[in-house]
Amino acid sequence: MTVLVPLVWCPAFLRNLERWRIYNHNWKCRYRGIEAVTVPYFRLPGKWYRPVAHRTLFYVLRNQVVRLHKAKSFDVIYARFLHPEGYAAMRLSKILRIPAVGVGAGDEVNVYPDESRIFKRDFIKIVNELDGIIASGPGVTRKIEAVSGKKAMAVHGVVDLKEFAPISDQKCVRKEIGLPLEKFIVLYAGTYKVAKGIFELIDAFERISKKVPDVILKVCGYGRQEARMRAVIDQRRLQQVIEVVGLIDPSQMHKWMQAADLFVLPSYEEGMPNAIMEAMACALPVVASSVGGLPGEIGDCKGAILIEPKSVGDLEQAMLKVTQNRQLREEMKIASRKRAEERFGVERNARTVLSYLQKVIEKTRAKQTQAYP
Repeated sequence: MTVLVPLVWCPAFLRNLERWRIYNHNWKCRYRGIEAVTVPYFRLPGKWYRPVAHRTLFYVLRNQVVRLHKAKSFDVIYARFLHPEGYAAMRLSKILRIPAVGVGAGDEVNVYPDESRIFKRDFIKIVNELDGIIASGPGVTRKIEAVSGKKAMAVHGVVDLKEFAPISDQKCVRKEIGLPLEKFIVLYAGTYKVAKGIFELIDAFERISKKVPDVILKVCGYGRQEARMRAVIDQRRLQQVIEVVGLIDPSQMHKWMQAADLFVLPSYEEGMPNAIMEAMACALPVVASSVGGLPGEIGDCKGAILIEPKSVGDLEQAMLKVTQNRQLREEMKIASRKRAEERFGVERNARTVLSYLQKVIEKTRAKQTQAYP
């Protein structure tokens, strides 16, 4: 397996600017035995550049992929997202005459097609010309079919249940990563943007901090709204109860989840976010918005409380319910881990994906044999 990792290129002096900080400029492959090739490409921030970004990525990838294919002879192209990678995969499959499969995961399915007619047109073309589509949960599957008319295979997630697992000694992990031992820790992990509900979270937590002692919020991630978040927290003098942590090394994320008592993700829209699946694998109670693939995946799970998006009151009440009821928390922990084991494990879902890819390869080869006997 060869993994090509698109990285947004920009001059070094721009990387600390707010609009460029959203891109990961220092990606590293975490998996042994997998060849990872970074592919820098130019992409401007902002919605207007989306219809251009996938074309830019294709032209950057083309020669490199052709060269690698001559040396290794790939059987299938697997695009981790439908945009921008899915477009590049669609074009490359025609050049290499091998099938391409794309994954619909979140905003490129649930949000972007509704924001731009140009993007929607490209989205429909990409989905229908790819040889296979995998969706992150039934909610994303339904959205893909509604927009494009094409059915996708739903996969729940790929979480390492050994790495993301509950632990018996929470204080030991807290000491290791420098978190207070006796506080009740609420954790957010995601991008810092309005659509993630981060400002509703601050509003709700401000109310909670006045009602429940020793509760703190750790906000992990990155994004354009970081400066605004910090300003709001400072203005309201919430520095003692809310900390904007910043980006956590992926290799350390499981420790933050193991150290926390509650995971919160009050997004306006989602697919089936990895962060929630990982949190549940760590036996964390979850409070999240009832959007995207979440109702279908965890709406019936006692380990999660789903709320209406954009509702500060609902968010506050859900968090209060968990923070103030120890017995409920223990029941939610057990239910969260059980759901993760049933649906989100990497081994189970990796086999499903590999089986699907094999079927796509065989179907494509059969068509090629009929066309060129």
